[in-house]
Amino acid sequence: MQIKIVPYQSVFRQACKDIIESLPDWFGIPEANEAFLLDLNNFPSWVALKDETVVGCITLQQNYPNSFEIHFLAVHPDFHRKGIGKLLIQQIEEVSRQQGGCWLHVKTLSPSHPDPYYGFTREFYYSLGFSPLFESNTIWGAANPAIILVKKI
Repeated sequence: MQIKIVPYQSVFRQACKDIIESLPDWFGIPEANEAFLLDLNNFPSWVALKDETVVGCITLQQNYPNSFEIHFLAVHPDFHRKGIGKLLIQQIEEVSRQQGGCWLHVKTLSPSHPDPYYGFTREFYYSLGFSPLFESNTIWGAANPAIILVKKI
């Protein structure tokens, strides 16, 4: 499968919105979904294209000079487990390294929450070399405990 990773442009907004809407088990809060769409313009972002069709998107946020965060990542469910997410993360790892980054991190739902879909998310990140750093009940509240996963890049 031939995939191109290209910088996000506003012409991709609807396709990224469609991807979010295709993932209600991960993206079920309309206000948060709208914020993710806005952040595609506010932070460095990329899309994965297959035959000029957007199949994934990612946003990178720099928190400190040597620390970068995967702020948002979504891949259309028809393309899960096909290497799209890995390609998007490889893109931001390279960009982060070029900008002096040493660490890449991501927040996701903690394993202390029983949601099975986020179990798949954590396994995906673990498979790419991310490790748990800490869990917090204060980031998203006690009902949605967060885990911070990190990777040295």
